[in-house]
Amino acid sequence: MITYEVQGKIAIANGSTKEDVNLTIPSTIDGFLVSKIEQNSFTEMSKLKKVIIPKSVKVIGAYSFANCPMLKEVILEEGVEVIEDWAFISCNIEKIVLPKSIKSIGQNAFLGNMCKFEVDEFIKEKEQGKYQRSHTNNRCAVFPLDLLEAKESINHEIIESRSKYINSQFDLIESGEMQVSNLDIPILFNHDEFMLAFYVPKKEYKKFSFDVASESKTQIGLYSENDPDFLVLRINLFADKEEVSSFYIKTPYLEKISLEVKDQQMYSNGGYNYYFLTVKLGMLCYGNGNISREFALNIFDDFVGKYQTEVTNGLITEDQFNEVKDTVDSKIIDVIRSFLTQIDGAPYYTYVSNILNFAANDDELDKQKINDYIFDLDVKNYNELSSYESLENICFKNVYDTVTFLETISGMKIDDLANKYNLKLTDAGGNIISKEEAESYKNIFMDLETNYNLHADFILYIYKEMQRLNNQFSILAFSA
Repeated sequence: MITYEVQGKIAIANGSTKEDVNLTIPSTIDGFLVSKIEQNSFTEMSKLKKVIIPKSVKVIGAYSFANCPMLKEVILEEGVEVIEDWAFISCNIEKIVLPKSIKSIGQNAFLGNMCKFEVDEFIKEKEQGKYQRSHTNNRCAVFPLDLLEAKESINHEIIESRSKYINSQFDLIESGEMQVSNLDIPILFNHDEFMLAFYVPKKEYKKFSFDVASESKTQIGLYSENDPDFLVLRINLFADKEEVSSFYIKTPYLEKISLEVKDQQMYSNGGYNYYFLTVKLGMLCYGNGNISREFALNIFDDFVGKYQTEVTNGLITEDQFNEVKDTVDSKIIDVIRSFLTQIDGAPYYTYVSNILNFAANDDELDKQKINDYIFDLDVKNYNELSSYESLENICFKNVYDTVTFLETISGMKIDDLANKYNLKLTDAGGNIISKEEAESYKNIFMDLETNYNLHADFILYIYKEMQRLNNQFSILAFSA
């Protein structure tokens, strides 16, 4: 019988009886998705001969099947992503098929197995093809949907310039001069729609369709915490079933994608036919329980970085960039404050936060210094909230930094300061509680379903806000 522990919304397999001969890790246990095999979980199982690991498992922990001398057959389903150090050391695996979903294999993961040669070849091929991407023919490019109204101003030179700019970034990646995480391929979705501009010398097409390029298909359905926050996918464009061009889009981590032409317009000018397609994206992303996987919390930093690149390249003015940055800074503050005021089961955090807000309007204190502290605190909390577990630190550990700040700037103990503002430490029902009682909430804080769902919704909200801001400012590069 396989044992497990639950962390958040996932189950982690961590052992079984030593007598098992054939071991099949289930995809779910008691309704929880099995996403990881804990390190050292199935070591020294002397009778184990065969292991089947399902696609739900993303990580096989270090030493998880070490020293299983009878283990000859391991079946990894497409979906497994990480095999950590020494995971299958000193087994007797003769042959193994590694799925394309594998993103990393740790040090000596298969040491002492006959299949090690196959593993080494797999790693070599993976490294060689890691960042190789085909260039497009520059005949099509993605633009904000807002530009559809001004389509007559988009000629073949603008389309080519946009496409070549994207291609040039992949050249820099392949030469080692730029990291994948710095790719400037903005998301231009407007309610999951964007405009694709395509031109061709005097030829008419009636129907357009799409297909994800082969080098991008292997990325769909995968996730790695060490990779960029979004997938960059190359999409092939077909006109009347003939492949005519390709382009790149940036999407959240997803399991499936579809592209559909919702509207198409065409006009002729200077010997070319120009087609403007309104493309609808269908994206099946991970469920809310895993939403933080696909939308990391540096989204706003990436967003500002995109416009920093544009001002550096002279595509927008410095004033326009400052407008973007000021708007993003303001939005970060609004988002984080709205989220943290809704947290349940952290009465001491709420108590201290209320004191801080009153102090920010206290004429007897340095209000500017307090407000600067609040701004820095909001940004710090925002940067820490990439995982649900970080909530516990913010509400039960980091809150004491704020207490120290308030006591230092006011020269008063925190409870005396609270009395000055007529504030009390209470539970959700308004009943006065002690500091010790407030601390006891920590024991159940991480198990509160309301907080878990709130965090998932918070991450999704950030993504949507980034989309909205991007739609708002994406026209800048074309109007500067």
